[in-house]
Amino acid sequence: MEAHPSLSAQFIEPEPIRPVEAMGPYEPCWCRSGKKYKWCHYRREQEKPINIFEVEAGMLAELRAGYCSHPDPSDDPCSTTITRAHTVQRRGGLAAIAEDGHVLTVKPTMKSMIETQGNPAPRKIGVGNASVFPGFCSKHDTTIFKPIEGKTVTIDASTAFLFAYRAIAYERFAKEAQLRSVPIQAEMDRGKPFRTQVQIQFYLNSALAGIKIGLVDVNRWKAGYDERLMSGNRDGFRYFAIRFDSVLPVVACCAFHPEIDFHGNQLQRLARRGSEFEHITLTVTAFERETIAVFGWIGPDDGPAALLARSFSGLAADRKADALIKLLFLQSDNIFLRQSWWNGLTEQNQKLLQGLSKSGTAERTRKVSDLADDGTTFTTARAVEVISSEQMDPEAGSPKASA
Repeated sequence: MEAHPSLSAQFIEPEPIRPVEAMGPYEPCWCRSGKKYKWCHYRREQEKPINIFEVEAGMLAELRAGYCSHPDPSDDPCSTTITRAHTVQRRGGLAAIAEDGHVLTVKPTMKSMIETQGNPAPRKIGVGNASVFPGFCSKHDTTIFKPIEGKTVTIDASTAFLFAYRAIAYERFAKEAQLRSVPIQAEMDRGKPFRTQVQIQFYLNSALAGIKIGLVDVNRWKAGYDERLMSGNRDGFRYFAIRFDSVLPVVACCAFHPEIDFHGNQLQRLARRGSEFEHITLTVTAFERETIAVFGWIGPDDGPAALLARSFSGLAADRKADALIKLLFLQSDNIFLRQSWWNGLTEQNQKLLQGLSKSGTAERTRKVSDLADDGTTFTTARAVEVISSEQMDPEAGSPKASA
């Protein structure tokens, strides 16, 4: 088993912006907006400051700008309506953790960020608005995902693939919306002194570089899923699912780069030259009063995704639920919580999970030990069944394909 090449590859340093306080009026602006200086940062400090809530409204508008993620609408034409597709089914998954028709979301508002100085608690949201994104037309949202929208589901290659496909479609949609929102956020330096303008643009330049790299990856991932969706061939797709003996207080849908495993090992390092990064998808939902977590990926049986799944498989049955919750807070903001569960956690455990949710940001560096078992307990649920395309032997050098 060879280590992923990113572990020894050179770090890609984002090209820094070079601020210039005064430029020729028709020179390209130093902030890299693509505009001439005269129509961008010339006399920026004299402009009327933009209200932070205007910025938030613009960003939300980008999230509402929908399209259908079906790979070939010319072959199978879309319906005229773009639907607010649920990444986690409303009936079953969200309903299983809802209280009075509401769940908690970890996605903050601008207002909560300001009021808490960047430390907002999860907030209430109606189940009708939770986990939605306008990423499919009503026709394809129904026809593609019908096998995983019922009261029960059988986990096999076909259904696990659909969970993974929806997660990849959501992540691509979210990345594209982030990219479109950067110019909106760039207006936040209006009316600010030059030094503050530079700080804001430096931050956005770094964020933009990460978004563009991530979008290249997720587009490559989705192309692999699109090919398999259209052909019906699931070769190369791998999955690992766990059924728990009760409903966990969280549901989620996400796709991410597996960087660390549950035993404190580094699997791959991002922003490295010459490396194609692996992904893994994860959907956590409920059927028949039991939670099912489904991992899926396209890749080798000894790569970072398979190694992450294998390290999870090696955990004790009564530790898997706690590990899963930590992983979700570490890797995604598309997670939803039962309010009474969150309120019942100790302050220490709430802070632990909130800290994990900031990992990989300017506020908190991700640690290789973030997923290691420290004995913290969030729930009493136990894993009772594993369904997998792999034989997940934690002592083996790599997972072996099932017969």
